[in-house]
Amino acid sequence: MRGTTIAGRYRLAETIGSGGMGEVWRAHDLQVGRDIALKTITLDGDPLREAAFRREAGVAARLSHPHVVPVHDHGSADVDGRRVLFLAMDLVVGHPLSSLISGPHHPVADTLVWAIQISQALQAAHQVGVVHRDIKPSNILIDNLGDARVCDFGIARLSDTLTRHTLTVTGVAIGTPAYMSPEQARGDKDLAAPSDMYSLGCLIHELLTGACPFDGAGWHVLHQHLHETPAALSTLRPAVPRELEDLVLELLDKDPARRPTAAATAKRLSRLHAAAVAHAAVPTITPHHPPVPTLADTPSAARRGGHPGRTALWTGAVTGAAIAGELVWTTPLPSPWPTALGAFAGLLLTAFYLLDAPGKARPAELRITTVGLFTLLLIALGGSVGVLVSQPSLWWAALAIAFLGGPALIVCSTIVRRTVQHLLQRPARQADFASTAGALHTVTLLLAADHAGIPALTLLAAGLMLWPITALLTALVTSRPAEA
Repeated sequence: MRGTTIAGRYRLAETIGSGGMGEVWRAHDLQVGRDIALKTITLDGDPLREAAFRREAGVAARLSHPHVVPVHDHGSADVDGRRVLFLAMDLVVGHPLSSLISGPHHPVADTLVWAIQISQALQAAHQVGVVHRDIKPSNILIDNLGDARVCDFGIARLSDTLTRHTLTVTGVAIGTPAYMSPEQARGDKDLAAPSDMYSLGCLIHELLTGACPFDGAGWHVLHQHLHETPAALSTLRPAVPRELEDLVLELLDKDPARRPTAAATAKRLSRLHAAAVAHAAVPTITPHHPPVPTLADTPSAARRGGHPGRTALWTGAVTGAAIAGELVWTTPLPSPWPTALGAFAGLLLTAFYLLDAPGKARPAELRITTVGLFTLLLIALGGSVGVLVSQPSLWWAALAIAFLGGPALIVCSTIVRRTVQHLLQRPARQADFASTAGALHTVTLLLAADHAGIPALTLLAAGLMLWPITALLTALVTSRPAEA
């Protein structure tokens, strides 16, 4: 059919896709002078099917949303003695989502962005009563800006009458088995919006784990959709946030009435994406920004940032040696006290960090490790006791340090950690470790400066400058950046 002009307007150039619903061609619209995508479906002359096609295509043509591939024109024509139905759509420069699924380590950030966009497209369709019926990776296009766009809206319904890819002995065509809702598996004809949401749950599951919730073929998959509970995402990919795992399980509920709507799903996914970006504090894929970095909690990023045990030992050793050197140069302590104190500080830091197993942070939790929190509270307590012992008349200052010093140090630690993350592209845990080590360096240097009679305000200003500097130096010496 290459070179054929359909309906006197669309000249076919090359095939860019094919499937159960026909072929997709790159075509040139002679009327407006631009390239478009033209989907063609060959009929056997049945006027009822052609009427159904026109009805459903008309519904699809009325959908207008940034994440829906728009239908500009539809109709029928005689080509080489055959009746051909056609849909003229935007030519999306990009790739189908099915070609981008990269197995169990697909970045969570990408999955969230695409799932949000698909949910928004479904929300727009469901609001006008359109049900897609065949949400799957090959029907999602990722354009050259990194955005997801859903195609075949309203046309998937025609698969029941225009194609013959059946799975039942009754001859009812029911779609793509791996992404079918239980109601589709039963052969229900009046499918509603929850069916699309179940298919979206299957798609998100595949993006996160590299596999659909249920595998196999034919009746085996249908039976699983109808009767079996999918495995929790955390058993297949532990780094998946609990809230996302819960949402996917709700989308895969056997009861359509219990599944979240497209609007509720988009809202929850948006909150998860915002929390993930805030927690990772590294660049992630967003709409209209092509680069696709990974979140810092993925296994590959952890490997690139270095083994956490080796990082802890090396950071503890460097911190201990630096503190020993600082004590030697700034205090009159006799040998071997500087070395012993430095070694003790380094060993404690390493031991606490190794014992503080990394956990999956919640959006509302404090973004600080246990060792970092303990160290800062210990510093605040030490400062309070020091003031009380050295100058009892300043008991009010000691009391203020005891109550306000901890929270103030935690705020400062958060600023220093984020500075290390952004400037040096370190994972959050390594940046927190560097911030804690920097706090110890700063306290050591300030204690030495206090003995020299430097005023308190000057010490405070010096500390605010020394802390981020020593943290950055520690991060530079002890760990590698987590590459995108």
